[in-house]
Amino acid sequence: MRRSELLRWAVRDSRGGLTASWVGGLGYQGGLIALPWCLGRALDQGITGGDRGALIGWAVATLAVSVALTGAEWAMRWWATLSGVRTGNALLLRLAGRVLGWDAATAHKFTAGDLVVRGTRDVEQITIWLSTVPSLASGVIGLVAVLVVVATLDPLLALIGLATLPLLILVNLWYPRRYDRANEALSAAHGARADAVEDLLSASTAVRGLGGEAVLVERHHEVSRTVRDRTLALARVAAGWSAHAPFVPWLATAAGVAVGGLAVLDGRFSVGGLVAFASWMALLGRQVMMLTLRFNQFGDAWTAAGRIGTVLDATPTVVSPAHPVPLTGGPLRTSGVTVTPPGREPLPIPDVTVEPGEFVAVTGAVGTGKSTLLRLFARLADPATGAVTLGGTGLAGFDLAAVRADITLVGQRPLLLSGTIAGNLRLGRDGVTDEQMRDACRRAAILDHIESLPDGFGTELGERGSTVSGGQAQRLALARGLLRGSRILLLDDVTSAVDAATEQRILDGLRDADVTIVFATSRPAVAARADRVVDLGVHDGELVHG
Repeated sequence: MRRSELLRWAVRDSRGGLTASWVGGLGYQGGLIALPWCLGRALDQGITGGDRGALIGWAVATLAVSVALTGAEWAMRWWATLSGVRTGNALLLRLAGRVLGWDAATAHKFTAGDLVVRGTRDVEQITIWLSTVPSLASGVIGLVAVLVVVATLDPLLALIGLATLPLLILVNLWYPRRYDRANEALSAAHGARADAVEDLLSASTAVRGLGGEAVLVERHHEVSRTVRDRTLALARVAAGWSAHAPFVPWLATAAGVAVGGLAVLDGRFSVGGLVAFASWMALLGRQVMMLTLRFNQFGDAWTAAGRIGTVLDATPTVVSPAHPVPLTGGPLRTSGVTVTPPGREPLPIPDVTVEPGEFVAVTGAVGTGKSTLLRLFARLADPATGAVTLGGTGLAGFDLAAVRADITLVGQRPLLLSGTIAGNLRLGRDGVTDEQMRDACRRAAILDHIESLPDGFGTELGERGSTVSGGQAQRLALARGLLRGSRILLLDDVTSAVDAATEQRILDGLRDADVTIVFATSRPAVAARADRVVDLGVHDGELVHG
């Protein structure tokens, strides 16, 4: 997705609130221009003219304009912020939805830390920019209005004001590209540091006994130095831009005060008019500073939109067909399948058939394709050649969500979420009853342990299940897989971290479950309890009867 397309989508998504904010911004700009005019009239008609009534009248008018100005600014900022936050949340959900639909090959194009930065800092940059769009639009109108108002005072003063425009254009042509390049480099550095921080926090315990923590700390220091250097580089560009842009109208103010002051001394111009001119030129400098900041924020959003657009454009190869066929039952089968792992030679997968209701164990040495076979059966990946079918129809012909609902894969290294045991088991499925949870946990041989805990199913698991052992995590993931209610259950060595007695209890529970099971394993006990064994390392995966 192109950057401009993404930013246009953001504006369209929040157009109602942005319009309300823009109307408030117009009122705000009108108030800023009216205040110097009221002040000039108070000086000329009230103070210089000695008219007490006129002075009080213009003082009341100034107060009324100030109150209206305050209300307009509140409306401008409130509606802009509300719109920006809402659309930012929508963009984050859109980004997350795309990432959740990726296959493994697409996900490996990005690092976890970099994705976090794109989903936080980059989304925030667009949110901030979006909330400033109304003030940018009204600010441009206000700047033009200031120049028009100045032109009504005196032709020479108008020329001084207009002389600022070419210089302002030059300043705002010089800096944006430099700012964009510096911001791109800083965003990339933030992504690298996020990866380093994730490794430092999550892997430091694992490498502590190997002396690797010093390497992780030094890596973090190195990328942090890069972030610092690129932050300073961006700050130098932004500082120059912010300083030079308002200097131009301030210079014009000095010239205007000199010219207008001589006109006042000659009687060709009023004191109030000169004060109004100076105020309007100060306002012009303020407008330029504001617009410069808005252009900086647009540069941030432009960079962020490019990074987010890269994620939105990363289209997975495993997708639902345009016209899916209804999901059917029947045997699960591979035929003439090969896969091509990154950086490796093509890997042939034997022709395997799993009949409904069977318990098939898949064995073989490391690298023979056990986990790959399960991923093909779950359609987490598609084969390079050949076909994977269910009931005679290729899995690629079914709706992907229907396949996910009918076939569940439980991995060897499951991911548990922060929260309670019950929350991890239900995983958002509120229809799961307590009895169903207990039955699934009994089959996974984890129920007794859960009930021995003081809080039972309400026990907090900690970040990524940090409070449970590897075997307990495997059993909780198995119970979660059983609760899905799928017809086909694919298990990737889910008993590798449990003892023999617990493994037998798990196998007893699985044998009683009314599901088709394909169990990739290196454990002899699993192969002994299976209906059939597929040994991928012997005779090209020839079926061996158990």
